[in-house]
Amino acid sequence: MAREQARKSTAHVGRTREEEAGGANPLRRVSALALGILAGIGGFVDFGGVVTSTQAGAQYRYGLIWTIVVGLIGFAVFAEMAGRVTISTGRTMYDVIRDRLGARLALLPLVSTTISQILTVFVELAGMALVAGWLLKVSYLLWIPLCAVLVWAIIWWAGFELLDNTAALLGLTMMVAVAVMISTTKDWGSLAAATVHPTFSGVRSPAAYLFFVISLFGAYMTPYQFAFYSSGVMEQEWNASDFLTNRVVAIVGTAFGAVVTLALMAGAAGILFPRHATVSTFAATVVPASVTLGAVGIGLFLCGTFAVSLGAGLEASMSGSYAIMQYYGWDWGKKGRPGKAPLFHFVVILFLVVGILIGETGVNPIAMTTFAMAVGAVTLPFSFIPLMIVANDRDFMGEQRNSLGTNLAAWLILALLTVVTLTAIPLLILSGSL
Repeated sequence: MAREQARKSTAHVGRTREEEAGGANPLRRVSALALGILAGIGGFVDFGGVVTSTQAGAQYRYGLIWTIVVGLIGFAVFAEMAGRVTISTGRTMYDVIRDRLGARLALLPLVSTTISQILTVFVELAGMALVAGWLLKVSYLLWIPLCAVLVWAIIWWAGFELLDNTAALLGLTMMVAVAVMISTTKDWGSLAAATVHPTFSGVRSPAAYLFFVISLFGAYMTPYQFAFYSSGVMEQEWNASDFLTNRVVAIVGTAFGAVVTLALMAGAAGILFPRHATVSTFAATVVPASVTLGAVGIGLFLCGTFAVSLGAGLEASMSGSYAIMQYYGWDWGKKGRPGKAPLFHFVVILFLVVGILIGETGVNPIAMTTFAMAVGAVTLPFSFIPLMIVANDRDFMGEQRNSLGTNLAAWLILALLTVVTLTAIPLLILSGSL
């Protein structure tokens, strides 16, 4: 059977998986659950999320809050699916997809997500550099290479758990957005209603509004997150006893990130929307925290933005390398020393170098962020459809294949994302975002 063969082929460096469900340490599972929930903030909110959510609230008030619900469902469903596939097969997402679809067909999701991951690496480097430039009053362009070196150094020296969990814990400072939302929101009824009933305040161009929808979906469900999550399951040696942990982390952890996203959008709606402010610079994203909480708010917001950008930069650069290594069956992983997987670390460096080169062209980082998030949304079906095929394959998944409810939710999300893919370029042109 394919499933049995799958367990015998892995190039994960230093892997010591426990094959039996009873072999898991309960304390390890509790730790994974708690830290995974915290990591949900970093998974759902990165620099792209900060920018696009603030832009959405500033321009459309509550008109785009409904997208958070769709993003929450989509992220949770496919993250849980990616983790379940990895636990069931003992292999990562791209490894199984290549085995199921064949090398040529599986190359399509690899190439499409690699393009998105490269753009995401640039976005996160720019986010860190903009924070550093704000604090030190120096051009952010000077900081992009230094931020890339910081990302590389952490990946090189830190273990997987330390790397992932420290970034997630630091990202808790982004909860300052919740304080801003509580302080600025006057009409909680309208805010709650907007989660299920779109409003169209400030909508002058339907094309621009719909392009924003695409960008937000890309911010919520950036492709790197699913390959990273799948690889993280392997890195942390989850096994058959961790299916519940996987499900709870995917759902509850993502909900934490969704709350922060809601807060960013609502804070911008309360402060920036009445002023008819546009978010074309990083300074504009700081205004809600500044107006509401003063210097403390600025400090926490800058720290949170840097932390989520750093966490996403780590994840995006590693995820890109994970996908390529796993597709070709080359050594990868953080369990062993870097010398045991040199090509994995070399590809990480390549992603960072390309991110630097894009940044040093002087392209507007805010405009590029919106564009990169839209590209991410466009590429999602190319990863999600193969994942769905594997997750419904009895030979690979056995009793853990998708349930009817999971398939229904997943296909609805996929249908929406397919429409996004088909309409993205026309909307890009019509909205004037090109």
